[in-house]
Amino acid sequence: MQPLVSIIIPFYNAERYLSETLGSAIAQTWENKEIILVDDGSTDGSVELIGNFKSDQIKLYQQKNKGAAAARNLGLSYAKGEYVQFLDADDLLSKDKIEKQVLALQNHPDQVAVCSTVHFKDNQDPLLLGPSSFEENFIYTTTDPIGFMVKLWGGYDEHASMIQPNAWLTPMHLIQIVGKWNEQLSLDDDGEYFAKIILNSKGIVKVDHVFNYYRKQLDQNSLSGKKSLQHLKSQLTSTLSKKQELLSRTATKEAKQAIHRQLLELIIKSYPQYASIYKAALKELPNINPNYYQPSIGGPKTQKIVDLFGWKTARIIQYILKQK
Repeated sequence: MQPLVSIIIPFYNAERYLSETLGSAIAQTWENKEIILVDDGSTDGSVELIGNFKSDQIKLYQQKNKGAAAARNLGLSYAKGEYVQFLDADDLLSKDKIEKQVLALQNHPDQVAVCSTVHFKDNQDPLLLGPSSFEENFIYTTTDPIGFMVKLWGGYDEHASMIQPNAWLTPMHLIQIVGKWNEQLSLDDDGEYFAKIILNSKGIVKVDHVFNYYRKQLDQNSLSGKKSLQHLKSQLTSTLSKKQELLSRTATKEAKQAIHRQLLELIIKSYPQYASIYKAALKELPNINPNYYQPSIGGPKTQKIVDLFGWKTARIIQYILKQK
């Protein structure tokens, strides 16, 4: 028999996109699947529209608004699958994505599967678009999960990237090793979680010709763009977790550079407004050559200020200008 795949879709006020996302899950060519929808306290018509879909594979659970991580944990508590596919409520999967990833993992039980991600906007047909050539450099088949994460986090050169969570298909036994999502994180909860998944695996299998379609929201208030104290605290907690996970396994210069880069970006982002975050991240910097990586913090004019007076002066000027 085909192994069961649990597709977990957390949602909050996702009425605009949920039908299309749910349709994408139902259309998966892998037949033995359960679709676990977790309502995170929606106040729109999201829950009602689910009733338009008649399928024994769909299961709906509800909770008070606690955030996406808590919703995913609730979904996991009910999941019975041998594999888990996380799917955000506004994104899509190519119809054979799960099938080809399950088949790719059949002979690699301790590995995770990944695929390319296509970024699209509301006015675009994702099927007419291709993945980012830059991001493609960071997804590949390997039996070296440590090296994979070091490269993804920019430990080998000045380039780094991210992998959107929907791109993965994860064996349930790896999820049981890692445990629950950190519900205290409001930013980078996915990066922290999948860092643990990958570093507890024995490798990555990249499956070609299937795609994760990631909808790019134009809202400037999107979670990934926020810089409030709460979100920066979350990013610090996430980064320190990544540090512990990676450096407990390897102490190479490249691994330290990867962590240094992540912390340095947080230091610059939090300065001067959030001194507590800046100081805490500064203390955690690995002891390496500080000239390894210099992040960009603005356009050509800002860069001239950085060259003449340093990045702190440039950030203070940026902060003052934003207050006007």
